[in-house]
Amino acid sequence: MTPAEFLEKILSESLKRDLVGGVITLKRTSNDAAAHALITKVELLEGCDPLMPYFPGNCADFIKTLTFVRPPKKPILAILRPCEMRAVVELTKLSQIQNENIIYLVHDCYGTIPRKEIRGNEIPDTEKFISEARKDGSMLRPLCRSCDYPRANTADIGWLVFEDGEPLIAYTEKGKAFLNEIGVEFIESAPDKGYKEILSKRIEEKEKLYAELEKSVKGIENLAKNFANCINCHNCMSNCPICFCRECFFESEAMEFEGDVFVELASRKGGLRAPTDVMLFHLGRMSHMSTSCVACGACEEACPEDINIGQIFKWVGENTQSIFEYKAGRSWDEEIPLKEFREEELEPR
Repeated sequence: MTPAEFLEKILSESLKRDLVGGVITLKRTSNDAAAHALITKVELLEGCDPLMPYFPGNCADFIKTLTFVRPPKKPILAILRPCEMRAVVELTKLSQIQNENIIYLVHDCYGTIPRKEIRGNEIPDTEKFISEARKDGSMLRPLCRSCDYPRANTADIGWLVFEDGEPLIAYTEKGKAFLNEIGVEFIESAPDKGYKEILSKRIEEKEKLYAELEKSVKGIENLAKNFANCINCHNCMSNCPICFCRECFFESEAMEFEGDVFVELASRKGGLRAPTDVMLFHLGRMSHMSTSCVACGACEEACPEDINIGQIFKWVGENTQSIFEYKAGRSWDEEIPLKEFREEELEPR
């Protein structure tokens, strides 16, 4: 039984036995595209495969939409990648997600291929992709190659795809109850041989990426060069699960001025670039959400100018979080830095 067939059995049984009101997973929408889908009928599971190497965006955004006003009355089983689960944890802390009646199942993640490389072709077969990804990750998105959180233990259930036998593990009582009801065997202690092998490669790639960014991005002039092609479309913000403000400062009346103000600015600067305030937007976003960035890369996939914005935010986010000894989405118990006050924080080292 392939991993996709194994998961389809779990999803099918959970719907047949009426244990859940629906399941959220990745579903193919065409040969070269897929989307997260809420499925309530067994016959609609065809084309579903959460392991397919395609990232349409961070599913935590949909969980936020599903639960923000009031969670569903009947349980929903959500199949997520580790970066998506980490975003769920952060958004819960930020009071954007309510987890009542949501069962989270997170699988080990081999990563995905950039969407632009799939467009017009076909999403690769999952089994073949996993086999190739184990040997060589060169086809993966840079953020996937350098991801040092390819497994998350904050879910109710973990699917340990990296390990022999690809077992399920129950992390919570809710997870145990669900797996017992569905009649699927599970373990309670996670093996980590396969995980450590993958992780060592990812850390090596991350160190290479950060060394490159240190040279090419650090400093305001380098940063400006990296964002030189930005058209101020705000796609990165719209697709970021952590950017959740109902009214964004950068899209508000606060950024609207009389014509003479622009003329004055141009006179002072010796010219004014259009669109205006590109760097202000990106620096504002960095200061706003870098403490909760989970480096999922939804921003980079959405950029029409192919700016390596996700890689930059991963680097900036990790540097910001390290100051507070915090890692976004690592734990349910850690308070996010800007919601917790410590007297000893930020003292000179």
